[in-house]
Amino acid sequence: MKSIKYLYSILLVLTFTSCSKDAVNPDQGGEKNTLNDVVRDNFGLSYLATALYKSGLNKTLAQPGMYTLIAPSDDAYRAAGYQNPAALYAEPADKLGLQGNYHILKNPVVFTGKPLKMNQEEETLLGTKLYWSRVKRGQDTLTTINGGRLLQADTKASNGIMQVLDRLLVPNVHLNLKQALAANADLSLFYQALKVSGMLETLAGNSNYTVFAPNNIALKQSGYPDLEAIEKADPAVLKTMLSYHIAKERKFAQDYFLLAPEGTTSYTEKMLDEKTITINLLSQYNVPNSFTGITIKGLRNPGTMVPVRTDVLAGNGVIHVIGQVLR
Repeated sequence: MKSIKYLYSILLVLTFTSCSKDAVNPDQGGEKNTLNDVVRDNFGLSYLATALYKSGLNKTLAQPGMYTLIAPSDDAYRAAGYQNPAALYAEPADKLGLQGNYHILKNPVVFTGKPLKMNQEEETLLGTKLYWSRVKRGQDTLTTINGGRLLQADTKASNGIMQVLDRLLVPNVHLNLKQALAANADLSLFYQALKVSGMLETLAGNSNYTVFAPNNIALKQSGYPDLEAIEKADPAVLKTMLSYHIAKERKFAQDYFLLAPEGTTSYTEKMLDEKTITINLLSQYNVPNSFTGITIKGLRNPGTMVPVRTDVLAGNGVIHVIGQVLR
């Protein structure tokens, strides 16, 4: 009899414990295979899983809805300077939140069957836009997002779609190119030259541009050692120089690879002054449709130059920072 009472008591405890667990975990038995689940289950997205957890966006991606998650691969985080996922814990949560919200689109976007177009807009949870392009090259259809290559497309989850990218995107936080240039201290001489020449407000308008911006070192080497020298310069002379550093339309570095005819290794870009520069395309030997970067050459530059930084994004264009003045 005592044994029966003892067993009955154990059953009561187990029943109570089970009920308590259900109360503590209200999501248990709820929606499964969310975007958050897909990220956590993917061994190649361990950095992203850490970033989402630290920022709290894992909760967003576990909720009902229909999102698109642009998921940087682990290699993308390593290329951005993070040695391991634990390094993300040193980052402020609000920085990771800003970054994460730029990688989540408000609507589901499936790239399979999308038209072949350049720089199509999608709005992010951050409230600013990112840009995708799709191009057919040989037997391959290449898709890029803000100039980064799509590695894995259209992984479906219960609350949206995941797209794996080879790049950690830098959030687009600048309304226009004027703001983006002003925010980069190493471009202060170029910014001032645009202002003195009367061209700065052009980059604050609605038209899209690609700017090859010489950094301060480049302008100093070109005869403009400081802001005072820029102020004293002839505005017409500055305008002539600067017009050879700006092209119409937004073009990320990899866009030149997408736009170049198959089998070619360069692209000719027309600048605002109607003269051209040559964009040389770099790729991996014997790897079809690979892209590793660009070099740039003006008509009178003695050799090609490797950009200091590419794909600095603004609402009306993109900036490529260069270490020499184009001539």
